[in-house]
Amino acid sequence: MRHELNTDLDHCINDAISRQLSPRHISLSLADAALLAKYASEAAENANVPIVFSLVDACGQQRYFFSMDNALLISHTLAGQKAWTAVALKMPTHQLANEVQPGASLYGLQNEPGICCFGGGLPCWSGSVLLGAIGISGGSVDEDIAIASATLERFSRERFPLTPFTGSFS
Repeated sequence: MRHELNTDLDHCINDAISRQLSPRHISLSLADAALLAKYASEAAENANVPIVFSLVDACGQQRYFFSMDNALLISHTLAGQKAWTAVALKMPTHQLANEVQPGASLYGLQNEPGICCFGGGLPCWSGSVLLGAIGISGGSVDEDIAIASATLERFSRERFPLTPFTGSFS
């Protein structure tokens, strides 16, 4: 009987440990992309902001895109540029906005084709692996950042962690 108790305890401990160790992800699947899009759509609806959503892979190729009814025409271009910029520079686009100011380290980069310095583009990391990035466009910069942040926060809670993640990207 004592041996069975130890075996059951070992099994419970091993199960608990394996649930805590997240698997290493090397890409976002189509199902992951669809889930991110769903979460973005729901966050946008809650904020009453019609958005355009873009997801690019780690090479900057668009993998998923949607436009809500009544989204601004310019958002169709900006969402993809935000996602591409976030993956190309491996940083949130709202951080880039500070770095392209006169006298800052990346001043002048804002003039490069395809670069978007408006907030709303967030890279998606799993550990130290860049999986891609999302771009949200349709509201104010603050609204786009909030929707993108809420999207990654929810995905991280419900699917697998996207890091580095401190609970807020703003």
